[in-house]
Amino acid sequence: MKVVVLTGIAPEGISKLVNNHLYTFNLKNFTNIIAITSSLDIGDFVFLTEMPKEDTIPGTEGVIAQIKSLKIVTQKEKLPYNEETEYVIAKIQLEVVGYGACVEIMDSKELLPITATVKINSIYN
Repeated sequence: MKVVVLTGIAPEGISKLVNNHLYTFNLKNFTNIIAITSSLDIGDFVFLTEMPKEDTIPGTEGVIAQIKSLKIVTQKEKLPYNEETEYVIAKIQLEVVGYGACVEIMDSKELLPITATVKINSIYN
């Protein structure tokens, strides 16, 4: 299965997705936001891993999930040590499909999301 890989996902978020079957992530990573805005839509499948992008290689394990909803939102926050007061996050609701592992990394250019062939190891019931 060829999918987009969302990297650097916190283990706690992955656990919440697996335990609840459905979970909405608030993603701030630039590469993950680009993946969501440029190549993904509701119903598509993604592969989530806690590994950083540069360490995602064939054999990397993670969770396969289907997109149930997604939107880009702007949030404002005034912090005394920050030069910007607003930032963009991607809210993506996922439903777990199962566990898998990367078989082949198809595309891994700098600042662009990873596309990979993923093998499903087990399906969530």
